[in-house]
Amino acid sequence: MRPALPCSVQIGTVEYTVTDDPLDWVAIEHETKTTGYYGHAQHHHAIIYINPDMTDDVKRLTLLHEVLHAALEVMAGSPDWDDLDPKSQKNREETVVRTFESPILTILQQNPDLVAYLTS
Repeated sequence: MRPALPCSVQIGTVEYTVTDDPLDWVAIEHETKTTGYYGHAQHHHAIIYINPDMTDDVKRLTLLHEVLHAALEVMAGSPDWDDLDPKSQKNREETVVRTFESPILTILQQNPDLVAYLTS
């Protein structure tokens, strides 16, 4: 049996709450005026929202994806894509995060000794 979705994750000096509560999900979709997303990282309130209507494997990958967004915000203050128009700025960060999400998760899943070593 795999562990449950964590209630929070520490990213640098910021602790993010993690939720896949259906009511929280409806509220964030309403607030952001979006539907069909897998997750949202809301940096101002340090909350990561995970769509509750996904399989555990998809939730796992989505959580890592949102953690990477949060890490960019916490560690780099959101990358500066000033040379791009606003839509391209969002797309650039999304491309960077998507590039790393699956390989990182796969490496961590396939190498428990590496995870144990790195986190010891």
